[in-house]
Amino acid sequence: MQHVSACRHINPAACPDVSKTALVADTSRHTFDLVCDSDAQEISTTASRRLRRGADFLAAARFMVGSGFHPKAGRTTLRLAEVFAERMARSSEGHFAFSAEATARELGLKRRAVFNHARYLRELGLIAYVEHGSKRNVLRTRYGSAWTSEHGYRGTATLFAAVAPRVWDEAMGRRIEGEGYTARQVGVTDAGRELAVAEAVKKQRERHGLQQTEPVDNSGQCTPSVVVPQPRTSGAVDRGIKDRTRERACREKSPNHRAKGATGWSAARAAAAMQEARWVQLHTWWTQGSCVRQLAYGLRPFFEAGWTWEEIARELARWTVPLRPRHAASYVASEIRRRVNTCALFLPDGLVAPYRQPETSTWDDGATPHGPRYAVMQARKARTFRPAAARAAAAFEEIRRVLARHTEPRSTPTAPECNVPGAHPKNVRLTREEIDALLENSPPVVAGETLWAQAEEAAEYRIEAENRRSTWEYLPPAPPEPH
Repeated sequence: MQHVSACRHINPAACPDVSKTALVADTSRHTFDLVCDSDAQEISTTASRRLRRGADFLAAARFMVGSGFHPKAGRTTLRLAEVFAERMARSSEGHFAFSAEATARELGLKRRAVFNHARYLRELGLIAYVEHGSKRNVLRTRYGSAWTSEHGYRGTATLFAAVAPRVWDEAMGRRIEGEGYTARQVGVTDAGRELAVAEAVKKQRERHGLQQTEPVDNSGQCTPSVVVPQPRTSGAVDRGIKDRTRERACREKSPNHRAKGATGWSAARAAAAMQEARWVQLHTWWTQGSCVRQLAYGLRPFFEAGWTWEEIARELARWTVPLRPRHAASYVASEIRRRVNTCALFLPDGLVAPYRQPETSTWDDGATPHGPRYAVMQARKARTFRPAAARAAAAFEEIRRVLARHTEPRSTPTAPECNVPGAHPKNVRLTREEIDALLENSPPVVAGETLWAQAEEAAEYRIEAENRRSTWEYLPPAPPEPH
């Protein structure tokens, strides 16, 4: 192993004294061999134990890099370890995905440099492979036979697990039980306890901004068992936040204040209602299997009216329920409200709210029966939909007028219409020769009107023949005549 002083990127002052944290005086127990075998860098074969917290992983990385176990590991390796520690928070097992391109952009390094420093961490026993990345499309595995080209491509990512080498646990005075990735910490040694206390004091000094020589005041952080109880004074009540909160909670509430869904019943009355609902449930098949507390809440209008469970069961038996409701309590509550509002069930007034509460404010124009909100809604509907309805009505009226004009029976033209030489009635079928003579000897207006009428008659005849043919196709065949 290369000495710490030979590595210029290592700060010897920041390195812990390994000899003082040894389980025995022999410092050879803290020697470490780099994990260069790729088979020993897997999660199933690694000699390091599992880590789940990013802070522990960073502490192990600083120790391993600062101790100079790897000659090429340095500050960039620690920066990569910090990135991995942030990603550990996304997994409860301490696993994190590794993308060389994304990590290189985040650290401002080359892609090859990221691969090299990740290899240094693997050789130090700080990370182990969970899954090797490949060019295989992971979306094919996710969607299976439902995968199409529209899902796209996504390669399989490399997954690492944060681990801690055994040399770091021994240097920190931890007692480890088990071997490999599933090993766990079961305690600390005396040297480890001293290191833990020193680390806690150091963190407290950093929190208060104290120097190494200034004492730490722990008088305000004693446990309640060692604090002498002080007599309560009237001034202390006004200063405590907890007392002010308690004072607000003890204020008298408004008599009309009630939480949403509260019935105002006592615990004994609610228990009695649940017992009654239980008997109703046993005698009504479609309420069985539902929550008794919810059913009692849905039946509370009956209980308020003084009904017994026998009367409630007989009333529910009159309801024609063909299938078991998905939520029996909600069905009971809605059916009670519907029957009361439709006068199919009679209960005292005030137990069931009506469907529409009358407005107590002044009407807008005196003609709307449901108040100003209803008037505003009707005005908005008229403003939005009335122009479109008017346009649709005008279009329909035009269509009716056109259809009425085309369905009028044609009559023989009168004498003034036939005073033109060569003119023919509109309902007369013309031959090819007559059409040519009409075009040569008649004005264009008369000829065009005659030919247009003939074309209309031909179209109507064709439509009538098509309808007649389709009708004969769907008629049943005539029975054979008897011989």
